[in-house]
Amino acid sequence: MKIGFIGLGRMGFALASHLARKGVELIVHDIQTTPVDRLVELGATRASGAQELASRSDVVFTMLPGPKQAREVILGGSGVLAGLKPGSFLIELSTIDTDTVDELARAAQAKGVRFADAPVGRLSAHADRGESLFMLGAREADRAEIEPILMKMGSTVLHCGDPGAGTRMKLINNFMVLCYCQLNSEALVLASALGLDTRKTFDVLTGTTASNGQLKEKWPVKVLKGDLTPGFDIALGFKDLTLACQAGQSIGVSLPMGNLARSLFQLARHAGKDGQDTSCMTDFWAEANGRDHVRL
Repeated sequence: MKIGFIGLGRMGFALASHLARKGVELIVHDIQTTPVDRLVELGATRASGAQELASRSDVVFTMLPGPKQAREVILGGSGVLAGLKPGSFLIELSTIDTDTVDELARAAQAKGVRFADAPVGRLSAHADRGESLFMLGAREADRAEIEPILMKMGSTVLHCGDPGAGTRMKLINNFMVLCYCQLNSEALVLASALGLDTRKTFDVLTGTTASNGQLKEKWPVKVLKGDLTPGFDIALGFKDLTLACQAGQSIGVSLPMGNLARSLFQLARHAGKDGQDTSCMTDFWAEANGRDHVRL
């Protein structure tokens, strides 16, 4: 089975590299040449564009920054669907909006292409180790062929329902994760302002029901260590919060915390935090309150 992979950013490259290392016949494409070159060194072959890659592939994965890029790469005149053969698979790994994923599913079905969405859970460090979780939206009849391929890149596949369900689950997941960014930051800065020891505060919060995985796994190695290199860029976090809030608005569900968190993420971006990890919200909140950065 020939597998094509388009979108070799921080997460996409990590996932594709596992396919290459496991001997999959892999074809890759990205607008940036460096990750393509690195994968070619691991045994992949390069494609000149999306349509050519698709025409040579039985399965195509796309891992793109957002809805606009997904539409262009998949639905464009020289896009993935212009090259895929009937009966082949298109598996969208990107985090996109519900309208776009439904449009992609309809367009794929019209061409006889089997569509699934499988957004990625867990952190980029998990992806490096091959421990990603995939939230799979696929027809039951397609699961048996899709899941073994995903397991070459990660360790867990959770079937969430039919095509489109994976994207919906990812929006819910990231909605919670990104709202926790704000809660973590407010709590840590308040504790510091009240004169509490940061280590003792951290131990209490991670040892009680206040705990969450982001605070346990990410904060100690990112913002609290002073490392703000993006495992999850705040600009992408803002995009995902926007998508979740738009999803709520479209069905008449109020999301006050989500919209507030979205506004605060935008304020942090205006304060120069683009290009930093989402945990930089702790630094932003400290700065906004005239407090020192919180560090372990």
